[in-house]
Amino acid sequence: MKKTKLKLAEVLERLEEHYGVQEAVGPIDPYEMILFMNCGYPATDVSCLKGYEALKLNVGTEPERILAASKPKLAKLMRHGGIIPELRAERLKIIARMLNNEFGGDLRGALEKLLQGTEDSPGKRIQDVKKVLKQFPVIGEPGADKILLFGRMAPVVAVPSAFVCVPQRILCGKEHKNYVKGYQAGQEAMGAELPATLEARQRTYLLLKRHGQEICRRTKPKCDICPVSEVCVYYRERYSK
Repeated sequence: MKKTKLKLAEVLERLEEHYGVQEAVGPIDPYEMILFMNCGYPATDVSCLKGYEALKLNVGTEPERILAASKPKLAKLMRHGGIIPELRAERLKIIARMLNNEFGGDLRGALEKLLQGTEDSPGKRIQDVKKVLKQFPVIGEPGADKILLFGRMAPVVAVPSAFVCVPQRILCGKEHKNYVKGYQAGQEAMGAELPATLEARQRTYLLLKRHGQEICRRTKPKCDICPVSEVCVYYRERYSK
């Protein structure tokens, strides 16, 4: 069988035809996004949204309101978002305190100042911003990339953190056992073909995420019903010999 590689643009067209246009869930302000990611565990869109909406309705997301709320009250609200509510309640206070004490209540402004600097290269400035973001609870490389992309701060290539296997399978054919290397491999494969625009990279993130949720699961992917299986490198190498 001839091994022709499907371009990422066509993969995305097929995925969008199958799933429809995808919309991001949650806020787009960097501080609010960090709160959102801490409001659910396991951190799915559904769990985070439930916890975030409970917080927003009953306390508010302003740092002063979170700091003034009692830990038992915050923990009660965090139960809407899943397990370990006491730990997540404590993390909300840490985030609010960091925002006020280290960023003068304006995280976006502080990040944009770093991005707009002139002394370092754009790549170095983005790394500096990600270093700042990773000081917050639960924010690693994938979370920092997502904040930059969906906060409309920089068109970085972001890979859905729970589905780093998806771009690796489709574009590379194999998955790295090491998560960090797998994330980087997915980034590189996507970045080689994607336009450097916020819209293109947001669309890609959302479609690959949905595909990972529905069909290209981490374990037992449903390759028999996959809309791109015939041209997926992983599928061809595993099943079409």
